[in-house]
Amino acid sequence: MSTFLGWMPDAATQAALANLQQDIRAALPADAPRHDWRTPAQWHMTLRYLGESIHDSQRKRIDAAMQAFASQATAVEASLVGAQYWPHARVLVAKIDASDAFKALLKQVETSMQGCGFAKERTQTAHVTLAYLPRDAQPPALPEVAFPATSLRIDRIHLLRTVPGAYMSLASWPLAGASTDA
Repeated sequence: MSTFLGWMPDAATQAALANLQQDIRAALPADAPRHDWRTPAQWHMTLRYLGESIHDSQRKRIDAAMQAFASQATAVEASLVGAQYWPHARVLVAKIDASDAFKALLKQVETSMQGCGFAKERTQTAHVTLAYLPRDAQPPALPEVAFPATSLRIDRIHLLRTVPGAYMSLASWPLAGASTDA
């Protein structure tokens, strides 16, 4: 189990991800390595990894920090712009074009978590995982698929924990000015 701060795609973004994933699946050559395709319940964007587990005292600090953070931070935009393989990780990801505002939000989240006692974490490369490849597989050439850029609105941050086949939201914080119906 891992615990992290993340963003969960809304229904429109899930539909765009499903279309992208399906178009890639259909275009892969017959000899492509097996892909372990992620499902909509598994789609998320990690904003800050926190560890395999967190203690109650850490969770209270995270909640307090995120409440303060969310009351000051505003929703930001990014764009889903296609897919790519990360050969070093044997993973197929949906690429995210991170706006300057989104990059600033990531830095602010990092600062908030360092204030909660977490060690500095590496900078996240914004992405949504579409599939994993076997450990010994070489990613195939990515098929050419037409994919229109899709606007993303990062307006809520979740405290997520891995559960079999999905992620469980332990808490969430709408960013200032964001809708509170999610």
